[in-house]
Amino acid sequence: MALGPFEFATSTKEGVTLLARDEPMVVHAQIPTDVLNDFFKLTGEGTNHQRQKLVIDNLDAFGKIAAGKYERGELKYRDGQGTTVAMVRLSLFDLECSSHLSRDTSPTRLH
Repeated sequence: MALGPFEFATSTKEGVTLLARDEPMVVHAQIPTDVLNDFFKLTGEGTNHQRQKLVIDNLDAFGKIAAGKYERGELKYRDGQGTTVAMVRLSLFDLECSSHLSRDTSPTRLH
């Protein structure tokens, strides 16, 4: 089966997690807080709400980056409840190399 689209899953102080499915596997894409703060140059470390909004606004781009890493095998596996979970971690390098992301953090996009 083919990898489905990534969707927003959660936002915590550790970062933002996206989920996709490649039956029977679940794919988690983790975007760490420090990576988002550095890439978007969030002053004062940014807030969970700001990071979440930026990821959701750029969900297609983040999904393409994560899908590329998944397809290249840049991942780790762990067993979940009855399924295998593939873990993809996006780095600052991954975001900077992407031509799909916008660094636009104008106030109207963050509130």
